[in-house]
Amino acid sequence: MISFENPIFLILIPIIYIIIKKYGKGSLLRSLEILLIIFALSGFQIVSFSDRINVFFLLDQSASIPSWEREKAISFIKESIKYKKSYDRVGIVSFGGDTNVEYDLSENIDLSSITGIKNPYFTNIEEAVNTVLGLKGKDTPARIVLLSDLQENAGRIENLLGKLKEEKVQIDIFPLNTSFYKEIGIEKIQNPEMVHLGQVFPVIIRIKSYGVKNAKLRIRFEGNLYTYELKDLKEDNIFSFSLISQKTGLKEIEAEILSSDDTYKENNLYSSYVYVQGKPKILYLVGRGFSPIFPQALITQGWEIDFDYPKYEKISIIDNYQAVIIDNVPASDISLDKMDLIKRYVTEKGGTLLILGGDKSFSAGNYHGTPLEDILPVTLKPEQILKKSNVAIVIVLDASGSMGSYSGGEAKIELAKESSQLVIDLLEEKDYFGLIAFDHSYQWIVPLGPLSDKEKASSLIYKISPGGGTALYPPLKSAGEALLRVPLKSKHIIAITDGQTEGGDFYNLIRELAKNKITVSTIGIGEDANIPLLKDIATWGNGRFYHTWNIRNLPQLLLSETKALLRSNIVEKRFVPQANLEEKEEFPPLEGYVLTSSRYPYPVLLSSPEGDPILAKGQFGLGQVIAFTSALKSYWGREWLLWNKLGSFFSQMLRESIPHQISEVQISIREEGGKGIINLIYTDKKGNYINFADLKYKVMDMEGREFSGNMIQKSAGNYEGTFPINGLGKYQITVYEKEKIITKVPWMFGNSPEFSSKKFNNNLAQKILSFTSGKLLSNPSDVFRRISYKDAERKNILPILLITSLILFLLELFLRRLKEIKEIILNLFGKVKITEDQEWYKEVEKKILEEFKGSPSPSMLETVSLEMRARMFIAHLKEEERKKKEKK
Repeated sequence: MISFENPIFLILIPIIYIIIKKYGKGSLLRSLEILLIIFALSGFQIVSFSDRINVFFLLDQSASIPSWEREKAISFIKESIKYKKSYDRVGIVSFGGDTNVEYDLSENIDLSSITGIKNPYFTNIEEAVNTVLGLKGKDTPARIVLLSDLQENAGRIENLLGKLKEEKVQIDIFPLNTSFYKEIGIEKIQNPEMVHLGQVFPVIIRIKSYGVKNAKLRIRFEGNLYTYELKDLKEDNIFSFSLISQKTGLKEIEAEILSSDDTYKENNLYSSYVYVQGKPKILYLVGRGFSPIFPQALITQGWEIDFDYPKYEKISIIDNYQAVIIDNVPASDISLDKMDLIKRYVTEKGGTLLILGGDKSFSAGNYHGTPLEDILPVTLKPEQILKKSNVAIVIVLDASGSMGSYSGGEAKIELAKESSQLVIDLLEEKDYFGLIAFDHSYQWIVPLGPLSDKEKASSLIYKISPGGGTALYPPLKSAGEALLRVPLKSKHIIAITDGQTEGGDFYNLIRELAKNKITVSTIGIGEDANIPLLKDIATWGNGRFYHTWNIRNLPQLLLSETKALLRSNIVEKRFVPQANLEEKEEFPPLEGYVLTSSRYPYPVLLSSPEGDPILAKGQFGLGQVIAFTSALKSYWGREWLLWNKLGSFFSQMLRESIPHQISEVQISIREEGGKGIINLIYTDKKGNYINFADLKYKVMDMEGREFSGNMIQKSAGNYEGTFPINGLGKYQITVYEKEKIITKVPWMFGNSPEFSSKKFNNNLAQKILSFTSGKLLSNPSDVFRRISYKDAERKNILPILLITSLILFLLELFLRRLKEIKEIILNLFGKVKITEDQEWYKEVEKKILEEFKGSPSPSMLETVSLEMRARMFIAHLKEEERKKKEKK
C-alpha cells in the first residue's frame, strides 16, 4: 500500500501531460523524472501492516494509592508481559500530579527500576494520556492499560475521548482500591486577610474526618499555643474561634490536628496568614562597637526597633518581627540553636535578615560552618587562610565518561580544562600547582611543584580525555600526601565532580588533612553529583562547597575559590562602592570591608573596585537575606553614618523584602485543578480600579524552586495568574509592577484531595471503556490480545526517488549527446585504424603489382579482381592525399 504525506503536490502531475503532448515520445524520459520529483515532494511512502501490539501501562502513583495496591499493579504488569509476543512493544508511564516516562515503547523493559513521580498530591489522567499520545507516533495504534483508582482531581480525561478514537487508541483499566479505614486532616483555614492592631477577628477551621471520632487541635499564634479536644467528629466539621493580635505585621495562624487513628500525616498541618496594620518591627541584635546612628535612621523612617543584647534572648520570639538585623555579632556570641531559629525564620517563615559587617562579622566573626553561612548570599573564606602568601593548590578533576557529555553545546570536560587554565593564570611562579584527573583510577596530569612553566602545565591539561567510572577517594588521598611535602603554609585541594563516587573512608582522610592545615573545597555539577558527601567533605576539610546545575558556571566558581585563597579576609582602604542598581545613586566612600566572594546565583548590588561584594541579596526558602560586608561604624563607615540617605536606602530595601500587603491591593490564592490561582484586585487610594497594569508575579516554594509569569486582567481591576503546585507546604507569592513590589504574601497548601477517602470511580471507568472499546482487566493474559487496528509501518523512499530521478537525468543527458559522443569515439578509433590500414594497403599494392606482371592475359574473374584491387588502391591513394593536406 502507498500513501502521500503532502498530496497537495500531486496537482503538478498535469505538467507531465502538457510536456508529452508538446514534445511527443521524445519527452518520456524527462516526464518520468518530473513524476519522481512530484512523488518526492508529495511524501510518497510505502505502507506495510503487522499485528504487533503497542501497550502503554499508565501507573497511578498518586498519594491516594496505598503501597500494597501499587505493588499489586506492578505485579500485574509483570505477569501480563509474559503473554506478549517477541515483536510486541511495551512502554510505562508513572503519573500523579506530574508524569514520568519510565520506558518508551520497547520490546524489552526492566521493571526493577521504576522511579516514580515528584508530585503525588494530585491525579491528572489527562496529562498522562496526552504524554502517551506524544510518544506513540502518528497513526500508530496503541492500547493504554490504566492502573488507577480513576479519582482524577486535576485535568479531565473526558476532554481526550474524541481524540483517542482518531489516534486509534484503546484504553483498558485495571482497577486499584483506594478506600482507607480512618483518615483526618485540615481542609482549610478561613480568616480576614487584614485587620488592625488590637482588633478581635474570627478564624474558621474546616476539618475532614473519615472514621476518626476524636482528635486534638492545636492552634499557634504570636507565640501562644491553644489546645482543643474534638469529640464525636463527623465527615465535615467546622471549628470557629476568635483571635486578637498584639503585634503588627504579617502573622501566621498555624493549626495542627493530632490523632493516633490517622492514616496520613501530611495533611495534619495547615497555616494561614493575617496582616496586622501598624509599624513594622525589627529585632536588632547589638554587636561589638555598636553605634546608635543607623538604627535611629531607621526609626525616623517609620520602623519600630527592639534591641537585643548578648545573650540574645529575644531570638526565641523572632516570629513577632518583620525583619532581623545582626550588627557585627561574632558567631561565638550566638548559640547554634539560636542561629538555627534565625535560619528557619528566613526559610520557613518568610522573614528578612540583614547582616552588617565589621571586624567581628562574616569570616572575621567565624561564621564558617554555622547555620548563618547556609543562608548568606556571599561565600566566606576559611579561617586558616588569613594572610596573603604563596599557596599550594591541587585540582582533583573528574574525567569520568559523564564529563564527556555536552551541556549548553560544549563538552563538560572542555570547560573544566579551561577553568583550570584560569586558575593557572591567577597563580604566581612561586605558587605550587598540581592537577589530578580521575575516573575509576587516577593520574597526576600536572605533577605538584612550583608553577615556573605555565605553558607546559596548560598543554598537559588540554590532553585530558574522559572515560571510565568515578572514584574520588584515591586521588584525594594522593593529593594530600603530595601537599604534606610542600614547604608552604597555605595548602588547598579543590575537587570537581559531576557523579556518584565509589566508597572510601572520606571522614578520617579529610580530618587528617585538616589537622595538617590542608583545606578541601568541593564543586558538584548537576543533579547526579553526590551533594551530601561533597558538602561533608568541604565541612570536614574547612573548605567551601559549591553546587551548580550549569557547567558554564564552573569557571566563575573556580575563580571565586582561587581568589579567596590568595587574599586576606579583611581589606582596609578607602574606596567608593560601585553600584549595580537600576536607579543611579552616588554612594559615600567606605574605609574597609570583610572579604567575601559572590555566591551564584545571588546578585551583588554594591561591590569594591576589585569586584568583591559589599552589598548582596538572596532568596532562601520563603525569605530573603541581605549582606552588607562593610561596617556602619566609625572605623569603616564614618561617611555613611553622616549620609542623609542612610535610613531611606536601607529602609526601602527592607520594605521590599518583608512580606507585606498594601491597602490598595487585595490578593487571594486558591488551589484549583492541581494549580495555584492568584487573584488580585488593584485599586488606587481612592478605591478606583487600576486597569491595564503591567503586573508580573513570582512564586517561590520551600525548596527554592521559582516560577514566574504575567498577571492577566480578567475584569475591571481584577487580575489573575497561575502557578504549578509541586507539593505540600508554604509558598511565597510576590507581585510586581514595573519591577516594583506591590505585594508579597505567603500561602499554604496543606491538604490535597488525594487524602479524601474515595473508592474506585466506576462511572468514569464505564465511560472510558465504552468510548474506546476497552476492557476492565482482571486477567493478565488479556493485555496483549489482538487489537482491531493494524500497526502501520511507513517506509519513506524519498532518497530512492531523488537518486533515481538524478540517474534518469544523467541518462537523458547522455542520450541527447549520443551523436556527438559517437563521433568523438569514431574519430578516436578511426585514427588508430588508419595507422593499421596503411601497412595493409602497402601489402595489397605489392601483391597486385606482382600478380599483374605475372599474368599477361588475365581472365574475366581475374579482371574483376584486378578492378576491385585497383579501386582499393585508388582509395588508398586518395586517403594518403587527404592526410598530406591535413598536415599542411
